[in-house]
Amino acid sequence: MPHQTQRRSERPPIKLHLVTGFLGSGKTSVINSLLGHLKDKKIALITNDFGPIAVDSALVAASSSVVATKSLSGGQLFCSCLSGSFVDAVEALLAHDPDMIVVEASGLAKPAPLLEIVSVITNRSAGRVTYGGMLCVIDASRYHLLSQAITTLEEQLVFSDAIILNKTDLVDSPTLAAVTAEVQKIRPLAPCFATTRGTIRADMLSLWETDVAWEHIRSIDTTAYKGWGVHGRPETVVFSIEGNWEPAMLEALLAETSVHMLRMKGFLPSGDGKAWKVDAVGPYVQVGICDMPVGIETGVVGIHAATVDAKTLLLATWNRIAAHGARLVVS
Repeated sequence: MPHQTQRRSERPPIKLHLVTGFLGSGKTSVINSLLGHLKDKKIALITNDFGPIAVDSALVAASSSVVATKSLSGGQLFCSCLSGSFVDAVEALLAHDPDMIVVEASGLAKPAPLLEIVSVITNRSAGRVTYGGMLCVIDASRYHLLSQAITTLEEQLVFSDAIILNKTDLVDSPTLAAVTAEVQKIRPLAPCFATTRGTIRADMLSLWETDVAWEHIRSIDTTAYKGWGVHGRPETVVFSIEGNWEPAMLEALLAETSVHMLRMKGFLPSGDGKAWKVDAVGPYVQVGICDMPVGIETGVVGIHAATVDAKTLLLATWNRIAAHGARLVVS
């Protein structure tokens, strides 16, 4: 036993890597792509959903490198409502002796308490876990629209150590140049790469080895990021469908309502162990058949600004487009 303890103490510390980025920016795609490059590593994974259903854990692709996962839902992990559970999850994952812990934060993550939480994790793990930095994923196609109303985007950028500009295929060259300039103005010293569909190329793996900018993080005035901006704290709504309904009804519902929401995602049962997977960001809506995820509650989660009456919007739209006998259940 002493020999085993000695070997463990000689191992390098377990790096804790955070992946942030606003709702629908492509964090899950980035992590799935990254896992393809880390097949020789033992990865422990934590996913965080702002809504009540742990959808993201079902969206991360199966990988032989992932030795354990934990899911946190019902808030963002830097909030007092979940930060304790976040620390507990990190501690529990140590039993699997991972090489690194990757955390997919909620798109609404507000990392202002980062230093305090990292300190607690380091102390609770007796130094086995050290902070490896924050990678921020930016949706180049929606950055200008969202950054004007939601301070969370800037907060995530300010605390980041590296940046990925995703969905660059959806913007023209002048727009990409403007977004790049704005991002680098907010976080001028962080390395920044452009990509599409969340693809991590070999030349981008250096992002994972970026040094943590401790001096910069300590200099941030966290009081500047209190609150949620002009629209207040986002809210969530969950819907399911009962009775006889057709996929075209679901697609029509999403097409009309998704543009009024920040994000919509989830699974609806279709029978025979299959499910309809919903993934909607603004005007971009995807609905497709997949295997029903194991252990995941069904339903579609919608995240919306507090100024949007999402329940009324969904029900009114459904009652207008759906056939008799198909019922939308909204909570």
